[in-house]
Amino acid sequence: MRLPRRARLPLLVLVPALALSGCGLAAELEREADPARTSRPPSPDPSPTPPVPEAEAAPTAPEAPPAGDPGAAEGCPASGFRALAAATDAAMGLRVGNVIVHNCGTKTLKLKGYPVLQVLDTERRPMETEVAEGTRRISMGPEDPGPSPLVLEPGMSARSTLAWRYWAVDPHTGSGLGAYLRVAPDKETEPQTVEVADGGLDVGEGVLGTTAWQYDISEAPPERS
Repeated sequence: MRLPRRARLPLLVLVPALALSGCGLAAELEREADPARTSRPPSPDPSPTPPVPEAEAAPTAPEAPPAGDPGAAEGCPASGFRALAAATDAAMGLRVGNVIVHNCGTKTLKLKGYPVLQVLDTERRPMETEVAEGTRRISMGPEDPGPSPLVLEPGMSARSTLAWRYWAVDPHTGSGLGAYLRVAPDKETEPQTVEVADGGLDVGEGVLGTTAWQYDISEAPPERS
């Protein structure tokens, strides 16, 4: 005789419970058949394999500057030198200034002769100023010692003295005032444009005399015996 549909539902619910009871009964019968089994210690879990430490990445060495690059020093132009220029007043219309080149690179610089200069106005336009090697044409100008070979190691400087006679400067337009100089230590090196400190060069269309490069006093190498 078939059961009504409502009588079949409890049988479906009891199936998992019977299965669990059967598992517990089987375990109890096994313990009665082998009492020593209950005293056996559980097998220890195998020791976990220690993790293999990852290889540490080797520190990356900083890139070395290109060998022989005079501009490798930080903040130094690629030419390997940095220029400075200044002017001062002198008596009776004579003006005296100087231009300095500093070896800020990593390579030795060799100089011989006179600086290569071009005078620029306040708008950085070239002026009709004649730049002369030597100071013979400047009345009462400083003595020029003449060219001699110089070796500038990194950190050393060389100086050239500038001399000229006063030229009238228009106070409204600044005409006749050299406010900047294009400076190169020789004819083969790319020049730098620097502002002339201490009032500029009131040289106008006159002559700007220069002395040959000399070691800067504070940077002169010791004399050899």
